[in-house]
Amino acid sequence: MTARDILKVIDENPRITPLEIAKKLSMSAQYVRNVLAILLELGLVETPARGVYITTNLGKFILKEITKEEK
Repeated sequence: MTARDILKVIDENPRITPLEIAKKLSMSAQYVRNVLAILLELGLVETPARGVYITTNLGKFILKEITKEEK
């Protein structure tokens, strides 16, 4: 699993928690939190409320570009 997978889950499930992401992707919550810290620092996600994440416009753009390249 990659940061892209986490970003995609957040984009498809706004206001999701790290624990919910971990369950959906079958990975540890600590790993998800570490990746989220990086995505947050890069401006790809934001936290509208404590403990929940949404994708920023930049995050949506990056996800779209990555998906386009894969096709």
